[in-house]
Amino acid sequence: MTRCPQCRVILYNKTETCPLCHCVTEEIGGEEQEKILGRFGEGAPYPDAQRRQRFVRFALRLVLFIFVIAEALLITINYLTPITYPWSAISGVAFLYTYLFLVYWVRHDSGFAAKVGLQILFTMLVLYEIDHMTGAYGWSLQWAIPGVILFGDAIAFFLMMLNRRRWASYTLLLLLMGGCSIFIFVLYFVGTITNIIMPVLCISITGVYIFATVTFGQRGVSQELKRRFHI
Repeated sequence: MTRCPQCRVILYNKTETCPLCHCVTEEIGGEEQEKILGRFGEGAPYPDAQRRQRFVRFALRLVLFIFVIAEALLITINYLTPITYPWSAISGVAFLYTYLFLVYWVRHDSGFAAKVGLQILFTMLVLYEIDHMTGAYGWSLQWAIPGVILFGDAIAFFLMMLNRRRWASYTLLLLLMGGCSIFIFVLYFVGTITNIIMPVLCISITGVYIFATVTFGQRGVSQELKRRFHI
């Protein structure tokens, strides 16, 4: 039996780190353990963390195994078929991207908004890299990445409506989409993007959304910025 000195939760096994805060646990024994068993009985105040951790490790290894076998099969097919373009490299990038983010989502306890924002950024990078690998036609900057920005706006709105008590915690995610929208708009003015439709949609929708958020939730936004940046 162990206990987290920070969270004060009791674990009915010898877990070395707390599943909540990852602090090193301290072992409980002797009379104190008897008192806890007498008070709570054999039912653990906190679920068996080791069982969940073992399942998570097994699931990640299984996913990695499947991805490696699938990629090896695709590379073989790519080599044996008359198509000379290395299309299997694209699937390899997709498999690696998916696995790394599975590991990140499972093993890191950062906020949900931070995970979503980071995944959106990496999705943009992956789309740009795939565009570059397939001939650099520019479709990623013209359509795909602006589409991801608009999708990010929709996610931020959905999360704010779903968790209205803590809606301000998603302010940074919305500001991230605003920064990306400005970047896409700048690319149009420097000539990298020739289609103005998507940059205008991104800057307009995100701009209106940020303006409405700041106008109607000024106090919540201010508190969130102070909490994040200490200003």
